Amino acid sequence: MSYVIAYPGTAGSFSHGAAREAFPADECRAYATFPEAAQAVLDGQADYALLPVENSFAGAVLSTYTLLEKLPLHIVGETMKAVRHHLLGVPGATLADVRTVASHPQAIAQCDAFLQTLPGVQIIPSGNTAISAREVAAAGEKSCAAIASMEAAREYGLVPLAENIQTSEKNTTRFFILSASPIPMAAPDKATVTFTVSNEVGALVRVLASFAESGLNMSRIESRPIPDTPFRYFFSADFEGEMDAAHLSRAMAAARPYTCQLRLLGAYPRASIPR
Repeated sequence: MSYVIAYPGTAGSFSHGAAREAFPADECRAYATFPEAAQAVLDGQADYALLPVENSFAGAVLSTYTLLEKLPLHIVGETMKAVRHHLLGVPGATLADVRTVASHPQAIAQCDAFLQTLPGVQIIPSGNTAISAREVAAAGEKSCAAIASMEAAREYGLVPLAENIQTSEKNTTRFFILSASPIPMAAPDKATVTFTVSNEVGALVRVLASFAESGLNMSRIESRPIPDTPFRYFFSADFEGEMDAAHLSRAMAAARPYTCQLRLLGAYPRASIPR
């Protein structure tokens, strides 16, 4: 059976590369934005959506969590992709010609040390690394460059002006695989939940302790402000351990009394970190 995989961006983006690696025999279909890729699953246009959720250097991609809080999608898998950034320009350009560099804010953050060596160059945030590369190719100006993948260079006829400019040599991005169904892609050994707690002493500690007492190890926790509610926060957390339905249900039940709201985003198989 062949699947359709929705990803944000365009050909040559890191999301495209991650989708192709995770689903090599299936159709990977580009959507302009994160919400459009997610909505494609809900509309039946795609079987899965693949969205970036965390980078080992720049941290969480909070817009993905925002989508998951709003949409009835489930995390059914995850995948990891090693990220190698390159400064790309039009043929004939040199590093000395560059006056503007465009890329996604996450890619810019991941290349901060290199960018500090380019005084006077304007850094322009964009919606996607590959779209930035495509726009540089369309402009045809030696002064314009983009931070993107080598796949994007080949896709749009660009050349590397500087290679492997990411600050961290082990730069890796984690992606969620999302479905309209909660059925995991394989036996789950990891789960992600979101929750809020009341504004009282020890509330967060009690939530985390209840999961720990259920034998689940917390491997990550993130917080972000609740819109229109100053200094109140959504939390998202990953847990690893025994993830059969009955055990996970008991763990959720133990934590629920200490939360204002608690939602399981998905139980799914843990991905390995690329070497």
